[in-house]
Amino acid sequence: MRHVQHLLWALSLVSAVAQAQTVNLQQATEMALNADPRIEEQRANVAAAQALIHRVEGEGGIRASVNLYAALAPRAKDGIFTNGTNTCPAGQSCTLRAGGNTIDDGITVTSGIMASIIKPLYTFGKLENYKTAAQYNKQVKADQVALAKGETWLTVRRAYYGYLTARDTRQFLTGVRNQLAESEKPLQKKADAGQGSLRDVYALENGLGQLDRYIAEAEGVEKIALDGLKTIIGVPIHDSLTVADDHVEPVTVPEGSLEKFANQALLDRPEMHMAESGLSAMRAYVQARKSERYPNIYAGVVASAEFTPGRDQINNPYIYDPLNQALVTPVLGIKWDFNPGVIAANVSDAEAEMRGVVAKAQLAQVGIPYQVAEAYHSVHALKTEIAALDKARVAAKRWMISSFLDFQAGLIDGGKLAEAVKANTVTQVDYLRAVNDFNMQVAQLKIATGDYPQ
Repeated sequence: MRHVQHLLWALSLVSAVAQAQTVNLQQATEMALNADPRIEEQRANVAAAQALIHRVEGEGGIRASVNLYAALAPRAKDGIFTNGTNTCPAGQSCTLRAGGNTIDDGITVTSGIMASIIKPLYTFGKLENYKTAAQYNKQVKADQVALAKGETWLTVRRAYYGYLTARDTRQFLTGVRNQLAESEKPLQKKADAGQGSLRDVYALENGLGQLDRYIAEAEGVEKIALDGLKTIIGVPIHDSLTVADDHVEPVTVPEGSLEKFANQALLDRPEMHMAESGLSAMRAYVQARKSERYPNIYAGVVASAEFTPGRDQINNPYIYDPLNQALVTPVLGIKWDFNPGVIAANVSDAEAEMRGVVAKAQLAQVGIPYQVAEAYHSVHALKTEIAALDKARVAAKRWMISSFLDFQAGLIDGGKLAEAVKANTVTQVDYLRAVNDFNMQVAQLKIATGDYPQ
């Protein structure tokens, strides 16, 4: 029994180790790009757009139609003349029967087939323009895949940097709390012995309580960010996951001027490609709608046959019985489905959509450079802010350590120590938050310029 327990324990340990994963930012990004359903959804839209192209191409290909049927028909016998025959002897007066299509002779079953093979020859631009519109529509859908990838790329960084920032914040606050907690019991003993002030005890307890609050807050953000990272990269939420980086650090600032980044964005942003493709698609769509007022020229072969056993066959080229016949012939025709009101409405609707696409393209040309400028200025402002906070946090840490030593030596009271601890805590937390904001603004700058995996 003991061996079985050891074996089960070993298997559970191996399973836990196998489930644990450590990823860096690049690996997390690649996993997310392969796992995010939003990207797969956009890829499905591309496949649907390709199917639309095939449909338009199919409209211009050969189409076949076959209709096989059975029905009821009146019987007809005893000839076409009133004398009961199909012939009229010379010198006799013959009268055609008038009841050939009545049911006086009863009902029988008839069967027939109608078939056609048709190939459009010329559609006055309908097929060509619809196909062009469908092809540009596919390009729009492909750019939407790129947009989805960009959103995933940014989400990974938001979760990854957010987790590191929250973890560093929690670890820092925990370190400060542990350092202060070492003085709680000695301070209480001094106060009980009348050698210290209860005010200092209460000040220390208040500081510890405040630190506990912020530690709990950071711990919650840390767990949420890690679960978010698991979700976006496709790791089950209850599995173990660690990140390769020990601390959050400022990333490298992309080199280049604002003008360079703005020009790059106008060339590389998927939205610009979408605007161009969408405008071209709508132009072709408008032309296709206008072409609806013209006919289609086609060629093909038409065949039909019907056989009714209960009716006499008439072998006379001048008399046609649709219930006993066979026909096959090549055809050349013009088909015109013309509804002036509907066509005019369709053209107006297409032109209105094109105006909307033009407006979106103009908005992209104006808005994208502003997005680049916003991210660019934020990056450089945060870079300066980080440098200032880095100096401040070093001074704040020294202030807290010296105040702590002075407090233990009885040179200052708890209020002075609390002030130093608060300054150190706020400065360090602000620094970590600024690093996170800076890293995200660098990511936003890359998104704004189209500099991400597409």
